[in-house]
Amino acid sequence: MQSRQFNVAAHFGESLAAKYDRRIRSFCPSYDALHQMIVPWLQGLPEDSTFLSAGAGTGAEIATLGQSFPSWRFVAVDASLEMLNACRRRASESEMTDRIEFFHGRLQEYQSPMRAEAASSIFVSHFIKGEKEKLAYFRAIATNLKPGGLLIIADLFGDESSPEFAQLLNAWLLSYAAHGVSAEELAQDRSHIDRDVDFIPERELFSLLGEAGFERPLRFYQTYLFGGWVALKSK
Repeated sequence: MQSRQFNVAAHFGESLAAKYDRRIRSFCPSYDALHQMIVPWLQGLPEDSTFLSAGAGTGAEIATLGQSFPSWRFVAVDASLEMLNACRRRASESEMTDRIEFFHGRLQEYQSPMRAEAASSIFVSHFIKGEKEKLAYFRAIATNLKPGGLLIIADLFGDESSPEFAQLLNAWLLSYAAHGVSAEELAQDRSHIDRDVDFIPERELFSLLGEAGFERPLRFYQTYLFGGWVALKSK
């Protein structure tokens, strides 16, 4: 029997939203580098492009891309109101509020008459359990992209039955523990990983993206079990 779906709004409540920016950099030591690595893939898009941030979180990619592409507009979608509020505060501090549309809810509930030139999904779909549910999410992204639109996706991934997975998991947890994490917090986070993250091999991710209407997925980033890919919506 499939385990219960991860509750984004409950997990990323006020307490965790306030700590997210610090914690994610301990969890993923190349978090900032990942966002800088997104920029080159988007260069060459029109100056009046719209960018969809699916699972916008605290707005890290919007802040990064807003500096690199000052004439772009953004759509920030998140199921956690507290995370979306954190994104609003960052946008205000960056004087970007007038360039961003905020939507509180699941991406599958968001519909816009204007399709975006590009989109990102950063550390979102690994929390979605089940092939059917992941496919619905990726199809929702495709629906909101123009033909030929570009998708940047980053997630935890891997074949849990492989020896390489065990090696990468061990190295990742040792890296995380080295940031001064208490034994209690480490145990809680390991439980969170085991309970809430739905790891899938890269080949299954590519299959789902293809079924959702994307083509030519290419991995451009990896840190331990975190991977990053670029793909195009089929024309």
